[in-house]
Amino acid sequence: MAKVKDPVCGMTIESTTAAAEGRYGGATVYFCAAACQKTYERSHRPDPR
Repeated sequence: MAKVKDPVCGMTIESTTAAAEGRYGGATVYFCAAACQKTYERSHRPDPR
């Protein structure tokens, strides 16, 4: 289990229990909530699947 920081709200979360995650610029980014992911995606495009 790795601790990661939600880039939107700054909350420290476990990567294995993150509410949402996505790939941006080749890196996996973890979020505490889907709302934080949506906020992040306003200025970052997800990588194509």
